[in-house]
Amino acid sequence: MDIMLLLLTILIYLIVTLYLGYYGFRETRDSEDYLVAGRRIHPAVMALSYGAAFISTSAIVGFGGVAGLFGMSLLWLTFLNMLVGICIAYAVIGKRIRSLGERTGALTFPELLGKIYDSRFLQAFSGAIVFLFMPLYAGVVLIGAARFLEVALSVNYPSLTWLSDNY
Repeated sequence: MDIMLLLLTILIYLIVTLYLGYYGFRETRDSEDYLVAGRRIHPAVMALSYGAAFISTSAIVGFGGVAGLFGMSLLWLTFLNMLVGICIAYAVIGKRIRSLGERTGALTFPELLGKIYDSRFLQAFSGAIVFLFMPLYAGVVLIGAARFLEVALSVNYPSLTWLSDNY
């Protein structure tokens, strides 16, 4: 890949990201604006956002790796996961969760569970699960993206084995 094209792509990405960040900062007035976009976002955009989070590295890189290991016929799992998983979540579960969130005024899923079942324990427990496991999930996604870029751009992803050798 030409280095100037790569730098131009990165520059455009950074400009768009900075603009969207500034726009979001300007439009955010309270926690409802920040967490659920003021409840004004179109359901299709929410479904795409959910789909991007749900079908992240785990489905694309993970299923691709499993298919490479056990045979390409397993790629139907990726398609099924993407198609059925997102459609069910969007068409069946998403509408009910959104209406419940609006009715109860909940801004997060743990808060919604706590309000539906009138349980502070359930809210705290589910919040703790999210707090503990979301960083792990985010780390796996970043490692998957780095491994993808390693292969796609022929860049070396350095191993961290030298850390264990020094201790």
